[in-house]
Amino acid sequence: MNRLRAGISVELLLEYDTQNIRPDGLDFQFFIQKGGLLFGNRGTGLMHHKFAIIDHRILLTGSFNWTYNTNAENIIVFQDLFCVEAFRQEYQALKKSAKRILHVDPSDAKQFVPFPLFENTLFTLPDLRRKIGSGTNVWVIKAGPKSIVDIDFFNRKRLCFDAQKLLKPYWVLYRKWSDTLFESVLEECDMSPGKRREIICWTRRVKIGDLVMLTENKSPVLLAIGIVQSVPKMHEGVYFSTYREVQWLHVMLHKNYPLPETAPMHRIGKYKGSALRVLQEVMGEKLM
Repeated sequence: MNRLRAGISVELLLEYDTQNIRPDGLDFQFFIQKGGLLFGNRGTGLMHHKFAIIDHRILLTGSFNWTYNTNAENIIVFQDLFCVEAFRQEYQALKKSAKRILHVDPSDAKQFVPFPLFENTLFTLPDLRRKIGSGTNVWVIKAGPKSIVDIDFFNRKRLCFDAQKLLKPYWVLYRKWSDTLFESVLEECDMSPGKRREIICWTRRVKIGDLVMLTENKSPVLLAIGIVQSVPKMHEGVYFSTYREVQWLHVMLHKNYPLPETAPMHRIGKYKGSALRVLQEVMGEKLM
């Protein structure tokens, strides 16, 4: 902001997600109003760059996040024109694939997740133990009668729900998920108390980063373990109205492993037993 006040042109390109664009975050709209140019990256991969180019001749780069934190960080200042030009070209490429932001809207920001979407991230049992120990919920989800659970099902990396299409009134009005908008539409949706509970579980209580254990429809036999990766999204298929993206960590279609404790009565519910015991018995200490 000091550079803008001094009459210097400033451009900022950042990851347009809920980690950066949030009500309690920096006031990027004020930056725009004062003449700054803001560009947002909405790609599926995390834009993890941290660099700045000053007057086409000075480059700042390093691990430093430029935020208040207690991490051990570094920043390097280059004046080598070859290095500066390489980073300038990278900035131009990023800018070309980004979108100019004129109005900052937190509801339009993509959801931030603390790990890359759909990459072959390695999870060890200690990683998952820490997740569960830190309060991550573990859900048991029964494969719906209209779900065809095969290798293609897991390759699609999604869990579809709402076979009765009770959420269709929401998707008719809105194309993106918003808890606030959902709350306003929920009262108008015609559904039984049981279905209302199930829909609220799927849409509100399940959080990004939660673990899910998928079982057979009519038995507690475990089919797969995954991590929820997205908010609810509109499904274009025939049988379901909505889905949530899932990163499948472990698939066991051809193994007969019934959950040790009783599964929830409903199609979706919290696992009441020891999820750590299940993880240990199913996966051992191997990497997934």
